[in-house]
Amino acid sequence: MSKRKKHLIEFLFINLGFFMTAMGITNFLGPAKFTAGGFTGLSILINTLFSNFSIGQAMLLLNIPIFILGALILGKKYAFTTIYALILFPFYEWFTHSFLRFDYPSADSLTFKFIAVVTGAVCIGIGIGLTIGFGSNTGGTVIIAQIFHKLFKFPVGTVLMVADSIVILICAYFLGFDTVIYAVVCSFLIGRTVNFTIAKSKKLKKNIFSLA
Repeated sequence: MSKRKKHLIEFLFINLGFFMTAMGITNFLGPAKFTAGGFTGLSILINTLFSNFSIGQAMLLLNIPIFILGALILGKKYAFTTIYALILFPFYEWFTHSFLRFDYPSADSLTFKFIAVVTGAVCIGIGIGLTIGFGSNTGGTVIIAQIFHKLFKFPVGTVLMVADSIVILICAYFLGFDTVIYAVVCSFLIGRTVNFTIAKSKKLKKNIFSLA
């Protein structure tokens, strides 16, 4: 398989990952007013407290210092794919928020919150897993997790769960501690889904690239 075809396949799966992650944030975690932690959670918190900041804008601002750290530790190629992610992922968040946002009349109900925590976590976990498995990331604590993975071989999903827990405590103070249980479950599901999807994505990538 030619390098051009390989790059095209990576491009398609990475963008699919961005799209799924953005859908999970825009249509489930955001409307439910709770966070899964990480930069996603901090961005939702900023959007809730300061409505003039969109979730995508907040994520971009938070990502700048982490990007610099990741570029220094993980190298030039990683820096290039991260720049791509930092530009394109907020675009997907904006696009889904502007054109693909669902209307939930009962977004405050317990039934919706349960659906949101499960569906949102799975969407985000698969999305993050796809982007990492095919050579990119969605920024934020994913970069931190990849740094820890390179330096200490910690599983990416596990580091994400720890980082999420820290942010959950911060967000709970502002959004209410009744959201903590949802956030903990959501973070756990995201972490497990990320680890599973990365493993499957790498295997899929290897199988596809082995084709003549």
